[in-house]
Amino acid sequence: MRTARGFTLLELLVVIAIFAVFALMAYGGLDTVLQTRAGVEAAMEKTAAVQKAYIRLRDDFQQVRNRPARDAYGDLQPAIYVSRDARVEFTRGGWRNPLLLPRPGLERVSYRLDGKKFKRESWRVLDLAQDSKPVELVLFDDVRELRWRFLDDKREWHEDWPPTSSSTVTAANAPIPLAVEIELDSEGWGKLRFLFRLGVKKVAVTQVPGPGGNPNPNTNPDTSPGTDTNNAPSPGDRELTQ
Repeated sequence: MRTARGFTLLELLVVIAIFAVFALMAYGGLDTVLQTRAGVEAAMEKTAAVQKAYIRLRDDFQQVRNRPARDAYGDLQPAIYVSRDARVEFTRGGWRNPLLLPRPGLERVSYRLDGKKFKRESWRVLDLAQDSKPVELVLFDDVRELRWRFLDDKREWHEDWPPTSSSTVTAANAPIPLAVEIELDSEGWGKLRFLFRLGVKKVAVTQVPGPGGNPNPNTNPDTSPGTDTNNAPSPGDRELTQ
């Protein structure tokens, strides 16, 4: 009668060592795959953020309207202008109102750099009051520098708008640039440059209310008699460089 023979301790140790080597190799490959996947997802999220910011900027500048507005102190401001702190503010049209709320189809929008955050601000009213608060949206959170340029009808670029070279320009008759160029110095992307051609519809300046008037009538200037409805916004242009 034969006796049952098992594995020796040395054989078991060799087998365990072989399985440990294979397991280590499999884990290393799996870890590489997971890290690659995480890197790809992070890159896709960054790319999607840039695309969303571009679409937001394009839609806003294609809907620029030649309608001055009053600030919180009742002073008339140009339809589009840039302040000393590189903050651009303008009047935007195309604000849909499916609920038929008592507000105009125009809104006031601004873009500015707050620390390292590139923000979009919009107001629920067109002519501001002292208690008007903006709705903020952060487009980029790693911007080191922001620069604007504006193209006039003579195909000349200006860093200030309205151009300071003309002494006859007022808030009521300030022109609208043909194009706007935005240059962002981002930590993650380097230098990004966006170029947009403005689509402008003329809105009569007589619609601007006085300080004691109703700043937000229940009308839609986009469909008023002073609107040029045949001038549809043209597609925007973009250039990105790193």
